[in-house]
Amino acid sequence: MNRRDNITIGLIHALEESEEPIRESFQKIWPEAKLNEYSDFQLSVDRANGLDEASISSRIIDLGEQAVNDQVDAILYTCSAFGEAIEVAKNRFNLPILKPNESAFKKAIHAASNVNILVTFEPSLKLLTNEFEIMSEGLGIKIRGHLIDDALTLLKQEEVKAHNNKIIDAVKEIPAEETIILGQFSMARAADEIKVNMPDRLVLNTPDAAVIELKELLLD
Repeated sequence: MNRRDNITIGLIHALEESEEPIRESFQKIWPEAKLNEYSDFQLSVDRANGLDEASISSRIIDLGEQAVNDQVDAILYTCSAFGEAIEVAKNRFNLPILKPNESAFKKAIHAASNVNILVTFEPSLKLLTNEFEIMSEGLGIKIRGHLIDDALTLLKQEEVKAHNNKIIDAVKEIPAEETIILGQFSMARAADEIKVNMPDRLVLNTPDAAVIELKELLLD
């Protein structure tokens, strides 16, 4: 059997709305990959409510350990609000592990323009801007974070069109020459519409970027 047909990716979810976009990205970019999925949706609730980092990290590690025990080839965490805990997992487990945004961050750094990170989940805002600042230190790239109020609530109410429209409106407010990162997998639902309506804008879709990097890591 070809190595391409043997690869299994462990997807670890903390937000239910992240599941569909990453599945769609794999289907579009790397349909041959097998997906094992692990979830603790209470994690995003607890993060929003200020649960201590040690408790968060313990649960993130437990999910990673489940994936490792199932002998996955790599792990992709799909929720953007757990970067510090994911770093602990990276140091503990001996296999490729990606944060949800790091692949898109690399692409944004390569573009070398001012960067705007859009989020709909408030705890992700400071975490992601801090992570990008660390990755781009010394490169002179200006970073701004933008919270799109109420968009995630609309998505949870299955108001996908209204959710997408809020993201599109936020993109329109940003100067055309600047790079935009849709900072959560759940926001990728708006990516196709943005591409159709604003084809010249550099708007990075985090699940697509993550799948592309995983495929390159494991097949090259």
